[in-house]
Amino acid sequence: MTAWSATVGNALDCEADALICSANPSLSLSGGVGGELLLRYGQTMQDFLREWLKRSQRPCVAPGSVVVAPGGGSPYRVVIHAVAIDAFYDTSAEIIAKAYSAAFAEAVTIGCKSIASACLACGYGRASPGVFLAGIRPHVRSALVGVSRVEFRSTDAAIISAIQAELRTRNSEPRNAADSQ
Repeated sequence: MTAWSATVGNALDCEADALICSANPSLSLSGGVGGELLLRYGQTMQDFLREWLKRSQRPCVAPGSVVVAPGGGSPYRVVIHAVAIDAFYDTSAEIIAKAYSAAFAEAVTIGCKSIASACLACGYGRASPGVFLAGIRPHVRSALVGVSRVEFRSTDAAIISAIQAELRTRNSEPRNAADSQ
């Protein structure tokens, strides 16, 4: 069974196999968690992302998509760059849900046991707590095969409080057999 939690703090200070990092469509590590990755661990991650775009012959990545990168000097096995905004930093619950679906699927495929996640689209993306919760609700109501822990991290106490309330609601609901795997 996957244990879901939410904590106030910097996502980069959370120990895990995988980090789900908010990304913009151009994969530029210009701010938020991506900017902090660049400051802490240097240019390696940004170089990987630029090369990925070049090899894929794309100018940008579509909202709801993810790009999986090696840890790049960070303590993570992989960093999953999840695009939950469009070029104008607009978002929706559907885009957030799609980005998390893709990111969680990649983490499971890679064999990650623990995941630290930024709250996608909640910084520059300006997703309200209600929109963000609607995006994660389908995920936190299920188990991720092989993943023991997912922790959402943000410095925004309001979004973390909203996630914690959602998780309490989920934990008080009756479980079905699929959730206990």
